[in-house]
Amino acid sequence: MEFCSLKEFKNALMEHSVLNGKKIKFVKNDLTRVRAVCKNKRGFVIMASKVGGKQTFRVKTLVRRHKCGRVFGNKSASVNWIAQVLVDRFVNVANMIVDQIIDDINKSFSVGITAWKTGKAKQIALDSLVVDGERKYARLYDYVGELPRVKCGTFKIKVNQPQPSLPPRFGSFYMCLEGCKQGFSGSCKSFIGVDDCHLKTTYGGQLLVAVGRDPNDQYILLAFAVVKNECKESWRWFLTLLLDDTGGTDCQCWVFISDQQKGLMTVYDNILDVMEHRLCLRHLYNNYKKRFGGGMYIRDLMMGAAKTTFQKD
Repeated sequence: MEFCSLKEFKNALMEHSVLNGKKIKFVKNDLTRVRAVCKNKRGFVIMASKVGGKQTFRVKTLVRRHKCGRVFGNKSASVNWIAQVLVDRFVNVANMIVDQIIDDINKSFSVGITAWKTGKAKQIALDSLVVDGERKYARLYDYVGELPRVKCGTFKIKVNQPQPSLPPRFGSFYMCLEGCKQGFSGSCKSFIGVDDCHLKTTYGGQLLVAVGRDPNDQYILLAFAVVKNECKESWRWFLTLLLDDTGGTDCQCWVFISDQQKGLMTVYDNILDVMEHRLCLRHLYNNYKKRFGGGMYIRDLMMGAAKTTFQKD
């Protein structure tokens, strides 16, 4: 096993000791070699040194087994390792206080970390998330240009300048409809599901999505857009472009299904008055349950009514 640097080797060794609950100490640590042993001197030994004629470092001595038991509250975790854990595992790092981070990491990895290490790691994680987001947004135009090249039939509509009655920031709009149309006859209608979610990042915003279902009963992404907030004008802009690319209101092959998102029902009444629209049964039941109360009997009645094929049933 070889490593590019001794720093990479020490980081891997530290992570191994933390995840396995073992204490180690370095007895040799210079520019050409690193040797570590079990802190309790119970079997484990590892040494890595520079490979002659190369710029890599190889593990040359290894006694794998620790004869001591697992250590709880291991304090070997470094600040950089804690920061990486925060970036990988926790979405709302900015909203977490130091005590919460300490408790969560202790429960997940059984390690003991100090408040100073936690505060430093939190700051590193936040800086990493901001820089990573800025770098990804800087590549957005490259992604927009690459997508039509690698995916035949995909096209884009970019809104660069703010327009009247539109929120000031939008993402790009992508369409891919052929997969949903294949396999359906002229008398069979296809569903388009519309939904949104909050973007819990440094930049915030709302993600609007439209998904379809192909003949194999699998869901595929049709369109998505990032908007500043969810409102009537955001939905109007999104659905207007979606309708233009699905044949407009004259095309009767689509059935829209959604929840009662903010502003969406008004837009449906204005621009989808001639098209079929359905509401999600699960959300309908949840809304009914909040207002009137629910239960298995009410749920079964609603499910039975939704599955009937005749009005009398």
